[in-house]
Amino acid sequence: MKFSALLALSASTAVLAAPAVHHNDKHHHNDKRAVVTVTQYVNADGAVVIPAATTATAAAGADVKAASVASATTTLSSTAASTSAVSPSSSSSSSSSSSSSVGSGDFEDGTISCSDFPSGQGALSLDWLGLGGWASIMDMDGNTATSCQDGYYCSYACSPGHAKTQWPSEQPSDGRSVGGLYCKNGKLYRSNTNTNSLCEEGQGSAQAVNKASGTIAICGTDYPGSENMVVPTIVDAGSTQPINVIKEDSYYQWQGKKTSAQYYVNNAGVSESDGCIWGTEGSGVGNWAPVVLGAGYTNGITYLSIIPNPNNKEAPNFNIKIEATEGSTINGACSYENGVYTGSGSDGCTVSVTSGSANFIFY
Repeated sequence: MKFSALLALSASTAVLAAPAVHHNDKHHHNDKRAVVTVTQYVNADGAVVIPAATTATAAAGADVKAASVASATTTLSSTAASTSAVSPSSSSSSSSSSSSSVGSGDFEDGTISCSDFPSGQGALSLDWLGLGGWASIMDMDGNTATSCQDGYYCSYACSPGHAKTQWPSEQPSDGRSVGGLYCKNGKLYRSNTNTNSLCEEGQGSAQAVNKASGTIAICGTDYPGSENMVVPTIVDAGSTQPINVIKEDSYYQWQGKKTSAQYYVNNAGVSESDGCIWGTEGSGVGNWAPVVLGAGYTNGITYLSIIPNPNNKEAPNFNIKIEATEGSTINGACSYENGVYTGSGSDGCTVSVTSGSANFIFY
């Protein structure tokens, strides 16, 4: 496995988190590249000052470069938005959310046939993929199937703002990830028996707000699993949807590294069935969508990113910015407006939400 790393450093004298990106080329699709974002804490001289718990963000189809964290802190109140310098001691916990499951009760092993999708348990059926509702179907050796069958892990999507809970603790040694329910003797079984639910709420510290003129299909990666960008969050014009911010400290770990969520954002007007797929070169959808979002929560801080997709250099038909919600505090500024990222950079940008929550605003 071949890795490369980039670390974007803040110009601030405060201690800030900046992601470094690794990728490997050996995944379900021969031409797929999984992106791994590793968080490190650095000072103004570029020295690592805190042994950070590393964070791996697996995604498909984008060799995503590091996103820098700006040095300003913005706190929004009902009267005004104020800006001040951030200090290492100013960080506080992000808004917490319940870790309760969704769906109609606990999942019972061995009671549902592998040929039946467990939609009554909180899982979201992805009918347009032609896999019987599943996000992907894969065994430990990387073989795939079009129907859930014995010896395979049948991965699934959850509703916006939620994450799947099922993956085996033993993962392939070559860097691939496997997730979902396990099919054995024609019945579905949990691959993670530490929880009885199929989906759980994320941190609840980010939303997508659509002020653009058309519906926007935000497509999360099936992870752990195929890493295809097939998990939909559909935001109609004038509406708001929760973004699943992964609770990295307790979620799936890739080779001992914490993992966060990554989303491919299609142009406004692209439907979920057309956009939340593994796209083809030049299509502008799926892994060829014009922009990528990142979201994760660790050590009391939510990290939100807007990241370029090197597969598609064209700007989307909308602008994006990250803004704190009322009463919340974020460190940094991040936007993608008229094809230019904050600070005229091309590597994207990241903010840290030190209290409360923030919105990805499409306009």
